[in-house]
Amino acid sequence: MNKEKMKLSNLDLQYDVRKKFFKKPYLKQLFFELTLNCNEHCWHCGSRCGDVHAAEMSPQEWKDILDQLKEDFGDSLPQINITGGEPLLYRGFEEVTSYAHQLGFKWGMTSNAVLITPEVAKMLQRCGMNTISVSIDGLPETHDKVRGLEGAYKKAMEGIQNLIDLQCFEHIMVTTVVSHDPIGELEPLYEIMAGIDIDSWRVMGIEPIGRALEHPELLLTDEDHRT
Repeated sequence: MNKEKMKLSNLDLQYDVRKKFFKKPYLKQLFFELTLNCNEHCWHCGSRCGDVHAAEMSPQEWKDILDQLKEDFGDSLPQINITGGEPLLYRGFEEVTSYAHQLGFKWGMTSNAVLITPEVAKMLQRCGMNTISVSIDGLPETHDKVRGLEGAYKKAMEGIQNLIDLQCFEHIMVTTVVSHDPIGELEPLYEIMAGIDIDSWRVMGIEPIGRALEHPELLLTDEDHRT
């Protein structure tokens, strides 16, 4: 099949899916942004997370939402995807996630993994987490620089290994946000990811939103995309 036919085939498939959802839409994924507080200060953070002291919903408010979702969706519950900031900094994290698990929700989260000690990994298992995406944005020096935290790479990789060691999570993903300077680190980073027992490695380009707008030098060039 040539490229033109492949493109048309893909467009036809997308059309069929959208037509189906238009007739009978259903909710598959729901995101809970528990907190904007974060222990890192990433240059590319779209929400400008960090030492943020904004008002947060209480654990009971999140549990009330879960109760309503359970009532509305019954046996067709959406997956709950927990984000932040760093979700583990939310004071009611264990209470909310264990309640979601108790109600029968599948849930996962995004994390920088710095706080995932062996004990925290066991807590995540106890609360029923089934998926996680951990951010690794380059080799050690680059990752620490982009994330504004010395030793972030080492702690994140240890956190990933603590999750792997339990062998109980459905999907452990590493996500890499690629910016201009460290794009040449993708190949050695691939070798590292291929050498650990994760389920997938997702690579995505930096987006010009949030704090990334303050660092235009990080944006990918046309040549970067071609490379």
